[in-house]
Amino acid sequence: MPPRSRTTRQAADTTSGEIYQLEIFGEEEAGSKREAVRYDWKPYPGRHVNLGKALMRQVWDAESGYNEKDRDILGYYISHSPEGAEPLRQTFKQIAEKLGVSETKVSKAVANLHRGGLLLESVADRVGKVKFYRLNPRAGYDGPAVRQVEAVKDARFPVVPPPQAPARPRRARTQKEAS
Repeated sequence: MPPRSRTTRQAADTTSGEIYQLEIFGEEEAGSKREAVRYDWKPYPGRHVNLGKALMRQVWDAESGYNEKDRDILGYYISHSPEGAEPLRQTFKQIAEKLGVSETKVSKAVANLHRGGLLLESVADRVGKVKFYRLNPRAGYDGPAVRQVEAVKDARFPVVPPPQAPARPRRARTQKEAS
């Protein structure tokens, strides 16, 4: 980058003692915004995600309460989520096919990650009974830091280990089942 040319201006007129207003930045510099830089690192170019390293270390710890499938699904959401706080618009079936696991395992892992606050349900983006989830911006965010600050305002704090799943209510047995 070539050096910028600067003009020198006097702060005061030494003969009259008049003080001038100084411009620290030139007019063109003060109002200009730097162009966004997109990294194109070879051999895997593309977008990058800002992650909370301390949180990720806790999640990947063997005693975290998250199992291998949970971490696989979290990694999938980190690498496939769209820019910003948008939900990943893929069904559990699509995710299961991509990872080569059962749909039930994806469902259980997403439920566990949701209970722990690493994934957040996107209520506005439901399609029928299908729920979509987004990565908690406190855990990871794809986008500028200024937007991340706005995105975390309504995001709950992730917890490690995740809370236990609520116990399923027992169903009353009928007389036929009792005999």
